[in-house]
Amino acid sequence: MKKIVHSVVFRRIIVLSAISVLCLSGYASPQLKRSRANPKAVSVSMVALIATPVKFDGMLVRTLGFLRIEFEGDALYLHEEDYRHGILENSFALRLSESQRAQFKGADLKYVLIEGRVYAKGPESHDMWSGAIGDITRLEVWRADRRSESQQR
Repeated sequence: MKKIVHSVVFRRIIVLSAISVLCLSGYASPQLKRSRANPKAVSVSMVALIATPVKFDGMLVRTLGFLRIEFEGDALYLHEEDYRHGILENSFALRLSESQRAQFKGADLKYVLIEGRVYAKGPESHDMWSGAIGDITRLEVWRADRRSESQQR
């Protein structure tokens, strides 16, 4: 009888531990919204990615940022100013194939919406970038511009 009680208690502890881990890791967090285009992708800000890349490691995410495609420097920056001033800590390296580099070249130096997998650890995760985004399934120019028409000229 004592053995059965210990077994039931042990199973409950395992289940509660698993639920706690999921909640603390953000997988069960209601603030992470799924992408409409790819229901498996999680919408997340670049700020959250930069602050806690490990939290999103291995996850398919959707985010917005400033794109730069250049030799050994393909990256998504938080802001255009971060690129212009070389603040690499506010960016994620992009793992692009040669065909993707050619395909996305028209979006270079523009704000883009991107969907891909986050890699918090890897060859890019040394002191330069905050992590990397690879396995990119979507990249398009973000057309929203809130400046008035007279300011855009």
